[in-house]
Amino acid sequence: MALYQVRAHDATVLGFVTHSDHYKDYEFETDETMEELAARLAVKGFFDKPHNRWVMPGAIAWIQPVWR
Repeated sequence: MALYQVRAHDATVLGFVTHSDHYKDYEFETDETMEELAARLAVKGFFDKPHNRWVMPGAIAWIQPVWR
């Protein structure tokens, strides 16, 4: 299993007012390689269960491995 951190743009009211970007980090534990995970998320995006919303592929900024 590999652990990856995915950073996605988080549209907020404060960002609209301040014209600044806000991001939220998510962690995925998967058997996929980083390229496979990136390809899947680029097509489908993913569900943010705690906030009950779907993160669209265009909101994803980057994916990186997490080393622990």
